[in-house]
Order: sequence, then C-alpha cells, then structure tokens
Amino acid sequence: MSLSPWSPPSAVTSLTAPLPPVDWIDHVDTDPIRALEMLVLGWYPAEEAAPDPKAPTDGDLAGLPSSLAAFHRLARLRPALRRLSNPVLLQPQRADRPHGSQLVFATENQGCRDWSIPWPPQGGPTDSDPPVWLTEDPYFDDDPETILEAEPLSRFLLQFTLNEACDMAPFNAWTLVMPIEHLEPLWDFLRPVPLSPFLPAYTNDLFYAAPGLLASVSADETEATIAFGARHREALAPLRAYDFPWRHFDE
Repeated sequence: MSLSPWSPPSAVTSLTAPLPPVDWIDHVDTDPIRALEMLVLGWYPAEEAAPDPKAPTDGDLAGLPSSLAAFHRLARLRPALRRLSNPVLLQPQRADRPHGSQLVFATENQGCRDWSIPWPPQGGPTDSDPPVWLTEDPYFDDDPETILEAEPLSRFLLQFTLNEACDMAPFNAWTLVMPIEHLEPLWDFLRPVPLSPFLPAYTNDLFYAAPGLLASVSADETEATIAFGARHREALAPLRAYDFPWRHFDE
C-alpha cells in the first residue's frame, strides 16, 4: 500500500490560518532547543494573557539549565504551555531521592510520578542537557522507583511537549489495537521525529508529524495503536479514508 489518500487541506479554502509546518524536525538532532521553539511557536497560537505572578522571573531562569529556561521563556510567548495536562512546574522543587539530590521540574497530573534533574547541576547552571530521572509514586512510597530517561533534558522537553500537544490538541483521533502492517500507508506522509520512545515502561510512544498533524505510535513487533492530534478539524478529516479501527474520531 503505497498510495495515501491523505493530503493536507488547502489553507486558502479550508482553514483560517496556515497549517503548522514540520521543518522543526530538521533541528531535533543538532539543536533540540531550537526544534522545541519552532514546534511551540508554530503549533500554539499567540494569545493575550496577563503575566502570571507565580511565573519564574529572569533572575530565577538564570539559575536553571538553559533548555528548561528556554521552555519557561516560550511559555511567556505561548501561555498554552502553562495549561499542559502534566504540568511543567512554575517553580521547580528540591527533593531528595534514592539517586541523590534532585530538582523536580514536571509532574504527572495525579501525582503518581514526576521528572527531575540532578541538583545542583553537574555541568554548571547553563548546562542544557543534564540527565532526567522519572520517579514513580514519589509522594507516598518511602523508597520510590527511579528510572533514568533515555533522553537528556533538552530532548526530553521536546518529547514531553510533543506528547502533551498531541494529547491535548483541539481535534483527536485514536485507534484500537491493530496489526502493525496497517500503519504502512502512513509512512508516505508522516515524518518520524528522531527521539527515543517516550515512557518506554508504559506506552513506548514514537512521534511523527505532518503539516497540521502530530501522531504518537505505540507498537511492538506485531500490533500497534496510533493517536493523532490536529489544530484544525480539516487536517484530521482526511484520515477517515483509512480503514482503521477508530476508537475515537472528532468529526
């Protein structure tokens, strides 16, 4: 199956704004902070919002690794980053963990896990790429499990943002489990994002993108599920042409 029925809708005839581009993928390997900036500025619209008095000041950001500081500066331009399902904390929190002193910078929304970096930073305050640790049940387990993430902080923040942007997009489509070969037509138009699988102990998601679309694929050798997120309904609609076992599809 090499012919794909999907094609981006015309920005002139169908949409009120151009489709978010995917040229940010070109920078993932060489400059992940730049890739994050391009993704966020293209995916999230500008909006009028009063400054959050709890947000970190420039002085606060000066003491953070450069990639985390960049995320918070982006949130000033795109306040949607402050409304992620799993929040990046306005004020990171110090914590003692089995693997040493840490700075918790993001949490799961039900408190069952969080993400942290060594603190004080091993490479100095401007180090953009400290290792990231996932801690399971950090608040109710006296000896919580800790897992070293595959990606350093700059690339992890890109993973984290892609996951949130896909999940919280205005329009979504998700499949049930299906044979992995059913995904073959998608490779004609989806570009892979060169990152390690996200949350390998859980969903093991790999990310893909096309103009106006983000996708996360969870697969093993035989079966897969895929979730799409779109900023515009028209960008999602052509996917109906695929004979997928849709669990949810925003019409």
